[in-house]
Amino acid sequence: MNADVRGPGPGPGACAPARSVRHAGPDALVADGRVPDGLVTDAGVADAGVGDAGVADAVLGVGGRAVQGRVVVAVALLDDRRRVLAARRREPPVYAGMWEFPGGKVEPGESEFDALVRECREELDVEIEVGPMLGEVDLARPGWVLRVWFGRITRRVPRMVDHDELRWLGADELDDVRWMPADGPLVDRLRQVLVGTGVGRWPQS
Repeated sequence: MNADVRGPGPGPGACAPARSVRHAGPDALVADGRVPDGLVTDAGVADAGVGDAGVADAVLGVGGRAVQGRVVVAVALLDDRRRVLAARRREPPVYAGMWEFPGGKVEPGESEFDALVRECREELDVEIEVGPMLGEVDLARPGWVLRVWFGRITRRVPRMVDHDELRWLGADELDDVRWMPADGPLVDRLRQVLVGTGVGRWPQS
């Protein structure tokens, strides 16, 4: 992701917290890049606050919703060993060395799925299959939201284009890297899916 949309802070060097996060079960399949009503499952509510890494505690909610601002999409790419691909940013300096799920902004007239496919071609030089949604996070910029989907690579091997390191992480390795503020709140949910304790499994085979 080239644009600094996942953590614009209130001052130089600050990583802004994501405002809230909603989790979607990996068995909740969607189509055409749209998020239907009722996709997100109820996981209770937690107090919002800023942790040591500058990431807000998750505020979990229910209900799919239309976004009035801008949608940013990212993909948690899984391999046959149920590891996820993480990419380390090299710019701008305030976010260099932090890790993220590949993705970027949805362009006007583009579906969310089309944006994921395009971003993976541009950032990783791979073709992907998009699966169900992992969850979504309100970004610090008003009206902006990050939606993270599951996916898997169908053609070619990932290579570094926009990032300076790529790493396949198992469930027990997710805390070995420092995640971007907006990606971080979904890591615990991802961990549940990787170890098989989440709602459903994707892919099934």
